[in-house]
Amino acid sequence: MSATDLSSTGHVLFTRIARGDHFFGAALPAPAALARELRVPEICVRSALDRLCARGVLDRESGHRFIVAPRERWKIRHTEPGPHAIAAARQLREEIRTGHYRLNRPLPPGRDLARLLGISPRDVRRALCDLAAEGLLALPVRGNAIVISSHHTPAPPAELGAESAPC
Repeated sequence: MSATDLSSTGHVLFTRIARGDHFFGAALPAPAALARELRVPEICVRSALDRLCARGVLDRESGHRFIVAPRERWKIRHTEPGPHAIAAARQLREEIRTGHYRLNRPLPPGRDLARLLGISPRDVRRALCDLAAEGLLALPVRGNAIVISSHHTPAPPAELGAESAPC
């Protein structure tokens, strides 16, 4: 099983864990804090955390804390992005850094990005998920990902309210 089986929120959380942002035995921030950080509804974060528990990546402790499990127990593998996704992430990261894409504004839809970058929609999604894991984009990555500052997370736009934002 691979990380592509996860929702966008789950993929971002898993990527952060797999790259070492949260070490074995470390507690993740509370779901409400993760939801604010990722700019998604808390229900999406809770669903992603449940999926990561089911795949052995997290343990649920009493008090509803989520702890990173030892890698040997993971029933999911973290695969490095392919060369096209890496190149797309690099290009988008540079375009965000140079102001081509403005803060708090959506990127073009994934299909348009795939056409612009000359890669598959799957590679675009992987690049966007990785940029979201870095904190450069706000979820959702399937629709129009929102460019955010890497230094702070602004309040989510109204269109990303609890009822409308996909996980």
